[in-house]
Amino acid sequence: MLPTESAAASSSRWLPLLCIMAVLASACSFQPTTQQHSHNQRGLQINASRNVNTNDEVSRLKQSAERLRAEALEAQEKLAGRRATNTIVVTPVKEVEYDAIPDSCWEISYRFADEPISKSKGKEDTQPKQRTFYTGKMQVQFRPDGYTDLIGNLNDDTPDNTQVQFQKVWGWDIETSNEDKLDYLLFSADVQLPRLPSGILPMPERFYFQARVDKNAKDNIVLQDGSVTVKRNVESGTGGWWGLFRGADGILAEFREVGLFRCKAVARDGKQ
Repeated sequence: MLPTESAAASSSRWLPLLCIMAVLASACSFQPTTQQHSHNQRGLQINASRNVNTNDEVSRLKQSAERLRAEALEAQEKLAGRRATNTIVVTPVKEVEYDAIPDSCWEISYRFADEPISKSKGKEDTQPKQRTFYTGKMQVQFRPDGYTDLIGNLNDDTPDNTQVQFQKVWGWDIETSNEDKLDYLLFSADVQLPRLPSGILPMPERFYFQARVDKNAKDNIVLQDGSVTVKRNVESGTGGWWGLFRGADGILAEFREVGLFRCKAVARDGKQ
């Protein structure tokens, strides 16, 4: 009997402990489910936050792209307007041509020296004196009556060139050369050269201009191969382009080359 009672008492004594252990076991088995639910909630919140951030970033990029596109279009419109404003319309310049010398106007670009190359006994001097060259432009009109008008004296003024002044341009003429049977335009001009380094102002001197008269494919006048000469006394030798001649005082003279010039036809108002 004692053993049986002792077992029942023992069972009744351990029953509360077993109940407590069952409750604890149940609580323990429930705790992981709660933690998992919390973790899932946090995961959903993070994903939702990421989605919101991604949407915000996409929206921000779209707004930036639209703003940059608007700025690019505005800059392009401004640039197009500036190009339109700065566009220079170039009107083709009509070439001036004449079919005859009378009443024609020309721009003459020249380069000549104050003296020809010196000679000694018909030969070029091995020790020529210093020559000063002058360059510039002038415009002339060959009138039908044979006179020449000086329209403009367009001299250049460069460091190694001082200005010369054309005081008067004399009448013009056309002569046929005995050497090549070609026609040449001849005219002369009184030129005032600048002061010498010594301060002396030279006397005005007459320079002679000669250009070959040709015609282009349209049968219009072309003046080319222009030469500038001066008259110098000689004792003997061969003549220049205009040959040797004897002056009123019996002194033999010739024309000596001192430079070249080019002719370009211009309008009668002096404009090209």
